[in-house]
Amino acid sequence: MEIGILGLKFTGKTTLYNAITGAGAATGQGGVDPNRAVGQVPDPRLDLLTAMFKPKRQINASIEWVDVPGFEPSGEGGVGDATKFLEHARRVDALAQVVRCFDNGVATPDPKGEMETVALELALADLQIVENRIERMNKDKARMGKIDNPLEPPLFERFRETLEEGTALRTLTLNKDEIKLVSGFSFLTLKPMILVLNGDEHGVAPETVEAARALGAEVVDMCAKVEEELGELSEEERAEFLADLGIDEPAAHRMVRASYHALGLRSFFTVGEDECRAWTVRAGALAPEAAGVIHSDLQRGFIRAETVAYDALMAAGSMAEAKKANSVRLEGKAYEVQDGDILNIRFSV
Repeated sequence: MEIGILGLKFTGKTTLYNAITGAGAATGQGGVDPNRAVGQVPDPRLDLLTAMFKPKRQINASIEWVDVPGFEPSGEGGVGDATKFLEHARRVDALAQVVRCFDNGVATPDPKGEMETVALELALADLQIVENRIERMNKDKARMGKIDNPLEPPLFERFRETLEEGTALRTLTLNKDEIKLVSGFSFLTLKPMILVLNGDEHGVAPETVEAARALGAEVVDMCAKVEEELGELSEEERAEFLADLGIDEPAAHRMVRASYHALGLRSFFTVGEDECRAWTVRAGALAPEAAGVIHSDLQRGFIRAETVAYDALMAAGSMAEAKKANSVRLEGKAYEVQDGDILNIRFSV
């Protein structure tokens, strides 16, 4: 899973990237290439499972974070400036836009205007692809007298109308055939969006948070500068610092939770003497699909999933006690995996 961090220049993008990943990338340097780093998905449930089973190792799920170079709006940084840099974000699974809500001593923050500007840049970048595709289809029709897929012209005309209004394609309702048809185009405005409101140590104004939520995106408010400094502290110092600031959890935790929610993902676990491990699966996935995330052989030879909910296991205190309490169940191929399930796959190949 990849999350693209993007936004206008000097919004604190790379500072946030460093806070989440600990990468220590240079800030305020500009550049044309993205920064990339893989970060663990923090999950206190996995920590407690590890404490219970005492395995040889603990393996967290992971996310790759892509720090897309900052850009200036079209017309200020040169025509095509934003479009060029946004190409780096086309292959990620979701977008996290960092919005400046702090005073940098140069310009007064304008969070609402910034959100609108980036939304427009994303729409313009997608519109360019849509118009190129429509032009190509028209040429194909003139040359061959037909279009390969008759569903494509009306869908792309619908896309053009939506984007010309500055509206994201994710606001449209698409059927399965339409989703499959456009999957290879990697439209930016079809991707789930997270709005990261980057304020100062005093927080972000409530009206700014409400304005962001009104756009229908996942919203995370934080001070990236403080979060980056937290990453340099020990666990004990970090907990004390967070308490002093009145922050419940670090930015990485909130960013991961927002990312999972935006993408419709769930976590499940496998436990044992060798390892306790977190896995990621889409919401609605059935047990055989979850088995396939672990290994293709488990999906191919799936028989049953021995399942216990995390809360039930913690309440019981051990797997043996959970079985005594009848909290451990055998589920078949039609079982929908729930967030926090502990699974033991029974299979035969």
